[in-house]
Amino acid sequence: MTEISREINIFEGLNPAQVEAVKASEGPVLILAGAGSGKTKCLTHRLAYLVATGKAKTSEILAVTFTNKAAQELGSRILKILGYDLADFEKNPVFTMRKKLPWVGTFHSICVRLLRAEAVNIGLEPNFSIFDSDDSVALIRAILKDKDLDPKQYSPNAVYSVIENAKNEMLTAEQYQTYVQGHFQQIAQEVYKEYEKRLKTHGALDFNDLIIDTVRMLEKYPEIRNKYHEQFKYVMIDEYQDTNQAQYKLTKLLTNPGTDNVCVVGDDYQSIYQWRGANYKNILNFNRDFKDTQVFKLEQNYRSTKTILAGAAGIIKKVRNRSEKKLWTDNEDGPPITMYEASNAYDEANFIATEIRTLQRMGSAWSNFAILYRTNAQSRILEEVFLSESIPYRLVGALRFYERKEIKDMLSYLRFLLNANDRLSLTRIINVPPRKIGPKTLEKGGDKVDFFMIEMEKLRDMIPENPPTVILEALIDAVGYRDYLLDGTPEGEARWENVEELKNLATEFENLPDFLEHVALVADVDNYDTSAEAVTLMTLHSSKGLEFNTVFLSGMEEGLFPHMRALEEESEMDEERRLCYVGMTRAKKRLYMTHARQRVIHGMMTSTLSSRFLNEIEPGLVDRV
Repeated sequence: MTEISREINIFEGLNPAQVEAVKASEGPVLILAGAGSGKTKCLTHRLAYLVATGKAKTSEILAVTFTNKAAQELGSRILKILGYDLADFEKNPVFTMRKKLPWVGTFHSICVRLLRAEAVNIGLEPNFSIFDSDDSVALIRAILKDKDLDPKQYSPNAVYSVIENAKNEMLTAEQYQTYVQGHFQQIAQEVYKEYEKRLKTHGALDFNDLIIDTVRMLEKYPEIRNKYHEQFKYVMIDEYQDTNQAQYKLTKLLTNPGTDNVCVVGDDYQSIYQWRGANYKNILNFNRDFKDTQVFKLEQNYRSTKTILAGAAGIIKKVRNRSEKKLWTDNEDGPPITMYEASNAYDEANFIATEIRTLQRMGSAWSNFAILYRTNAQSRILEEVFLSESIPYRLVGALRFYERKEIKDMLSYLRFLLNANDRLSLTRIINVPPRKIGPKTLEKGGDKVDFFMIEMEKLRDMIPENPPTVILEALIDAVGYRDYLLDGTPEGEARWENVEELKNLATEFENLPDFLEHVALVADVDNYDTSAEAVTLMTLHSSKGLEFNTVFLSGMEEGLFPHMRALEEESEMDEERRLCYVGMTRAKKRLYMTHARQRVIHGMMTSTLSSRFLNEIEPGLVDRV
């Protein structure tokens, strides 16, 4: 294949704005990509262009996404453009990406690889455990107990939130002390100090540490920083509007200052994670951070009707600090936006169910529908009505596969095998299945504990020479976990099926560290299956990056959406508007916005006002029911 024909193939299907963005390979590049404007397409073709024209090998390009799902989508598209057979990818995406696209992944997965690679040089154990939010909260609960602090008065989740926010801003426990206000934050700061000590004792890092420790490593060790400047000829960051302070610093540290070959893609209109430290100003200020930035705007929308885009524009134009973009589309006008005023939440749910049933009978698949809401609690009544109406649905953000007890048990065993210092995992598994070893027995030691540790050591010896699926099967046999689960009940059978599914997943990995890294970093939306024949129920935050033929935005009421805490704070209200914009632009053909005149709030039936957002949409675009 000649270079010219390769270039023609690379640009196939791109519009002029996308072609220009793909070709701009050198120096800093900012791509402002509106909703539904082919952002992923632009990214994949750009990376393929760098490889096809010989500017870089795949191993010399760092491409960072925000979810594993986005990384895998990016990976499959790149390999397809470059002419690879996708059979291996579809069978084993994680393994294939490690081999063919080694540096395409999430911020967290990239940082894990960097930390494990450099662990010996920075005084870190290469087999460190990764604590998810549940592990972190459990550790905090134990610290509160040891300090004789009532977890009802000092919620472990609330303390974890304080610590997480401090880490998002790159503040150590000592540095956070200067920001403490009030008694609760003082307690949280003291817990933070102890939490950091215990993480080290366990040989563990939490989610935030993965990025923070990578930033500190690159700041502290110029020889390591220079090594990766040589490694990564080009850096590409997706969803740049959602980067927090640590991710922003990481982007700058990984970019070679000699070339500034960094390309960031995003849309400040869709920045909706302020509550977890994201700062939309990072994308607005990009051309201040990098001199001579080339800026490209992707403004043609391929997803939504003209009516939906015009309605969403009415919401976003009220946001104060934003870039100037005007989305347009060649799509049809489409039906008006339907607004329904319900008498109460049950009436609202019944209306939604009736509309879905009608459209389904007219030929729409169940998977074409999504109901989006501001808070998880809103799903309960929708679920009740859907069950009574026999409408199939799936709830995104409910109990995750990896949060089920039997899966947590298996993963805790595997984590302890990999990292003998991981006392949190040991405490979870020491008496599962029951072997009459409680906390006191574990502390004292003795025959039972010694026997258990000998069995674990035998399994630990298997790790270097065996894939995770073999280790998992040996573990299940050694501890009798199958017999423990299969107790003759349907629930036991279902739990064992979950363990079987974990074994299936393990076959995709060559070694135990890679397997445990993958399951530690997986998110709710990564398990979202677009082919499942069911209506999707999910929060607005979870819906980002997805699209559906028909979308219902429910609970459009003051205090609910926009949320109560935004009513007196302009920056919070801007965030709510961006969230509404994201929800509206998930819709391809039809958009419904519903609200109730009354809703049960804090146990009492309360009169509500319709959301101000409904009045910010031009009346000519709306059909009020």
